[in-house]
Amino acid sequence: MSYALVFFASLVIFFISQIIQFYLNAYDFTSMYISFCAGFILFIPLVSLVLHPLILNREGKRETFHFSQLLSNIGLVCVIQFLCFLIWITDAIALYSLYVDQNSFLAKAFNIQTQVKGDMTFEFYCFNFALAWVFSFLSMVVGILPCLIARLDNLGVVGNFVTSLSFAKKHKAMLCLYALLISSSVLVSLLYAKYLFLVLFPVILVWIFTQLNKAYLLLPTVKK
Repeated sequence: MSYALVFFASLVIFFISQIIQFYLNAYDFTSMYISFCAGFILFIPLVSLVLHPLILNREGKRETFHFSQLLSNIGLVCVIQFLCFLIWITDAIALYSLYVDQNSFLAKAFNIQTQVKGDMTFEFYCFNFALAWVFSFLSMVVGILPCLIARLDNLGVVGNFVTSLSFAKKHKAMLCLYALLISSSVLVSLLYAKYLFLVLFPVILVWIFTQLNKAYLLLPTVKK
């Protein structure tokens, strides 16, 4: 069921991306598409909730998955992730109007004025690729890991985040690599080989979630 749900979530993201791309092309905002793709990464913590039944526990401990607890967290995660996505898209519109198309109706609608002249589309793309990597890293540290730790040790909201930050500090090179894999599976596939997204994104997300679970289990048992 977890594998089916993560594929279904990937399918939903894919269809949303295609609808957005269609309307952006219709209004001649093609360059904005990469910003929406980067914004999709913010929904990774929400998608990762369906992988909780796959969590491996420490030997001798009871099962960590409880369906009722999962349902209780979905609403809160949805609200937080949706607000983050809206904030990012608002900023993306401002950046597009400032550095890509200063004469677009978006710039006029939001009364955005700038002294920058010329097309900076390449810089806009580079910025979005870098930001997608940052989003991927943050999604693991403040999204996936705290929920995973809550299932395994349940140290409380603050304790889960502190433990997650400590884990990230110890395994920063590994997390940087995982963030690169996630951002590439989203941006590169959606931009240049869109149907590949349906394979790469769920496979990479499941693999990274499993690796994070195994890496956390190697740490000494945390006392509550």
